Amino acid sequence: MREFRQIFYSVVFVTAAVVSGCGVKTNMLNNNYTVTPNPLEVKGDTITITINANVPAKSINPKANIQFQPYLSTAKGEVALKAVTIGGEKATGTDITVNSKTGGKISYTEKVAYNADLERATLYPNFSAKVGESYKEIPTAKGSKVLAEGTVTTPLLAKSGAGSMVFDADNYVSSDENKMVNIYFAKDIAKFNAGFKIKGQFDNEAQINQLKGLLKSDKNWVVKGISINAYASPDGELSRNQNLSKGRSESSLNYFKKELKKLGFTEVNDQTLKMGYTLAEDWAGYEKAVAASMHADKDGVLNIIKNKSVSDEEKEGLIKRNYPKFWESTKNTLLPALRRSELVVTGQKPLKSDDELKANLAKLETLNEAELLHLAAITPDMETKAKIYTVMTTKFAQDWRGFNDLGAVQLSMSKTSEGLASLNTANSLSPENAAVLTNLGNAYLIQKDFNKAGEFYKAAVAKGGNASYGMGVIAIKKGNYADAVANLNKADKKDFNLALAQLLNGSAADAKTTIDNMKPEEMTWECYYVRAIAGARMANQDVMNTNLTRSIQLNAELRNKAKNDVEFIKYWSNPAFQAAIR
Repeated sequence: MREFRQIFYSVVFVTAAVVSGCGVKTNMLNNNYTVTPNPLEVKGDTITITINANVPAKSINPKANIQFQPYLSTAKGEVALKAVTIGGEKATGTDITVNSKTGGKISYTEKVAYNADLERATLYPNFSAKVGESYKEIPTAKGSKVLAEGTVTTPLLAKSGAGSMVFDADNYVSSDENKMVNIYFAKDIAKFNAGFKIKGQFDNEAQINQLKGLLKSDKNWVVKGISINAYASPDGELSRNQNLSKGRSESSLNYFKKELKKLGFTEVNDQTLKMGYTLAEDWAGYEKAVAASMHADKDGVLNIIKNKSVSDEEKEGLIKRNYPKFWESTKNTLLPALRRSELVVTGQKPLKSDDELKANLAKLETLNEAELLHLAAITPDMETKAKIYTVMTTKFAQDWRGFNDLGAVQLSMSKTSEGLASLNTANSLSPENAAVLTNLGNAYLIQKDFNKAGEFYKAAVAKGGNASYGMGVIAIKKGNYADAVANLNKADKKDFNLALAQLLNGSAADAKTTIDNMKPEEMTWECYYVRAIAGARMANQDVMNTNLTRSIQLNAELRNKAKNDVEFIKYWSNPAFQAAIR
């Protein structure tokens, strides 16, 4: 009895006639298939195989039932892929139905976890015909036709290392410092009196000596300006106090310029020396003084002071009229201390030069935070950087910057566990800090935990950080090459990973240009090897061969890799290629 008239396989489909009796006769037709990608390609940790075919009209028996199960042949054996069944319209229980009269389309997709054995794997079809209740292999179909040869493993060259570490900004600049004391004036007197004092309340001479002591304590300090912040007691008209304040300011500034010159601050003669004054009636100070007093009327007075619906001048009148005894008893005890000026001397301490900082490498504990951070920034040696940042974390244990920067250095030195511990400490000191979050993403990227790395990168971006580089590397690892190129371009870091992403995204010319523009000290064997692949894809044998030779000079193991790398499959038998990898 005739069971099949004809079974056609186009990607992987055979023409088979199963004749009555025990004999099975198979007639193979030329394959008509498309395998995508071809060669196969690893993305992330997976190879996705897609096989598409057109089944011609009248090429399959309506009752035919064929099992298709392709396989990968490797040096260590065969890897069977999933099986699907294909049948005519009268067959039952099949996965795919093809009309015997009109034909149809077949699509097959399978994903395989990548391992190194699959780099030189060959994809073959395998068919079995259903006879009775079981499928019997069609012997001549197995291994009869190569569907795809080899696997492109170029994406695995992506570097997950510490290429995008974020250090605290090196803001090693002089900053203004203020040294300040209060000085006091007698009521309605504009001229500054250095000997003015009220026993038990204040003493201008003591205040001045205090300021001189502050200034003498740092011989490197440079005066940049003097200002008077004057406060008047609430008794009296503001306009009168304003005129009085101006006179007090000029008198005070002249006096202190002379005193600063005596201390050796010759810069007070500089025309760029800033001088100024401000005036305010000190109602806040008066309120505080009243609240601290023991007077029986203080609650009533405080109610007037706190009343925002009346002006300051009205408040003074209300207190005098309603609480005259309070006013008389306190005008000589509370008010004099409010007739004060804050004498503010602004200056800068000159920064240590880079050479001076380097001279302190043996005594790092003498440096402040800014000096330690800058010294680490200008130090190229990673071990020395780590030493500086370690001192920073010990001396300034509450400063997140030391732990963040130490963690970044440790990751760069492949000390991932230590780096992660340092960054976790930085994160506890400064939660939701974009720099720290980015570096935590980098740590998990190095550990190949791409999901966790991605979470930290997204958190960093939400806080205003730029995690584009790390996100670009993750995109390469996941096979999203267009996203990888976009992110790496945002990071503005024209390095190997960008070139690799451009190559994988289909632009070998851009990849070559990126590598061409890299600095000589940045060129590793990976750079030359990827440029060789770009040459192969561009059919530029000179670029391919020159860069293959150079890459092998830097890494001899590439000789065997190139022999099996399907990126060069068209050139394996080419004498120039063989000479390049010799």
